[in-house]
Amino acid sequence: MFRIRPATQRCSVGGVGTGTGGSCRDRCRCRLVIVDHRHHNRRRTTMANAVQKKYLFPSLIAVGVLLSVSACAGGSAAGGADDGKLKIGVTVSNSTNPFFVKESETAVSEGKALGAEVLSQEAGEDVTTQSNQIDQFITSGVDFIVIDPVDSDGIGPAVKRAITAGIPVVGIDSETKNASANVTTDNTQAGQVSCVSLAEQIGGKGDIAIIDGTPIKSVSDRVAGCKAALQAYPDIKVVAEQRGDNSRDKALPVATDILTANPSIVAIFAINDPTAAGVELAAQQKGMKIVITSVDGAKAATDDILAGGMITATAAQDPKALAAKGVEMGAALAKGDTLPETLVKLPTTLIDASTAADYTPWG
Repeated sequence: MFRIRPATQRCSVGGVGTGTGGSCRDRCRCRLVIVDHRHHNRRRTTMANAVQKKYLFPSLIAVGVLLSVSACAGGSAAGGADDGKLKIGVTVSNSTNPFFVKESETAVSEGKALGAEVLSQEAGEDVTTQSNQIDQFITSGVDFIVIDPVDSDGIGPAVKRAITAGIPVVGIDSETKNASANVTTDNTQAGQVSCVSLAEQIGGKGDIAIIDGTPIKSVSDRVAGCKAALQAYPDIKVVAEQRGDNSRDKALPVATDILTANPSIVAIFAINDPTAAGVELAAQQKGMKIVITSVDGAKAATDDILAGGMITATAAQDPKALAAKGVEMGAALAKGDTLPETLVKLPTTLIDASTAADYTPWG
């Protein structure tokens, strides 16, 4: 007898297959396979079988074609679920930094506002973990990915795999290698305004230190902006520069070592507010009073500014705006739209004692 093998669906974006099950992102080629399962030793066909074959065979073909067309119609042009619902993958560096938490929460809420299913992950500051998360998103058939990278360059190969699979990737907070688009704070500007404030507060002279962070472009841009600003102050000397991991816990021992080795230090530029908190604790434990400036604009930092603590200025970012813009750009790319620009830089504002009372912090 004849049996219909289930229709198969082949999808192609740039010549690379993306799987089955209604997740076509470009075009479908569906085929009907009619399998003749008659026993090979059966050599004679009765009149009844002949009649059955004559009239049943065309019907089977018609039914098979309908099934095949239905399978193609079930696919979404942008991928994702068979019901046409968007599916979004979100991965951020960690779940301990309030900045990343706010990004993740915002991406989830913005995605749900679009009626999307959102798969949200955090990478624990491990680029291998984040690479695996991207691979999982690809397997899950997401329509686009929003990522705050652990390592801007190190995550590049995984991002490229997603792009090859027809899945747009939007980097937020830090420019991400191979991403379809990026939205960041103007981090060079953030470093500049923070270090101009630092320089002015110490009278344009003295020994200072810089506590760097993880190998992501947002951090390197802040340090570059700081150093560019300090060129206007020849009597300021950077006597120490060490890398932390953007956290309070890591900044504490790093700053302790720097202050122990360089008791002449009068100020430190920290690449973000959690790092600044670690620096302040180290100075307190050493019995020192120094000027600390940073980047973020988090509530903890602005509270310290208002309380007259050692953190005296922070260049504000907006994680909610970054995540919301990332989802907006990703949704547009998933629909096949062309973005007016693939790199968006959001401006920053310096928060210090003169402005902190009127500023609404993000977390």
